Amino acid sequence: MPLYEYEGKRPQIDETSFIHPQAVIIGDVRIGQHCYVGAGTILRGDYGTIIIGNGSNIQENSVLHSEPETVADIGADVLIGHAAIVHGPCTLHNSVVIGMGAIVSTHCVLEEGSFLAAGSVLPPRRTIPAWQLAMGNPAKAIRETTEEMVQYNLISVKLYQDLAQRCKTGLKLID
Repeated sequence: MPLYEYEGKRPQIDETSFIHPQAVIIGDVRIGQHCYVGAGTILRGDYGTIIIGNGSNIQENSVLHSEPETVADIGADVLIGHAAIVHGPCTLHNSVVIGMGAIVSTHCVLEEGSFLAAGSVLPPRRTIPAWQLAMGNPAKAIRETTEEMVQYNLISVKLYQDLAQRCKTGLKLID
């Protein structure tokens, strides 16, 4: 996996996390325990800082970035779906779900357990309240999350935590 130091800032990755060899991690990026970062993902900690909490997964082809001297703070057990964009500064509290292809803009806050539906765009300076589903462009909270949605996230996060461990020993490049 390409890891890049940028102006003296180096990625810090817990040894229990899995970073796919085709992911790119630049600069001030801090990845907690039991995380999964998929192929094609780019984590740009060149201008700002990216913090990824324990047990979170950043799925394939996602991009995370933050403006100069700011933080994109991703909590624990967060699921960021395939091809999502998260642009800091922003805060994603624990157990948040960002659907496939969704966009989180600057200065947004996603409170604990909130969901941003696939393909949705959350404009700058917006908040999704805890345990709410937001969708659309611009995304708006439309209802509370259901027990089924909460269980889906718990199962999905555990699957990716397991996948991270399995990939550390079971993923082998073949010619």
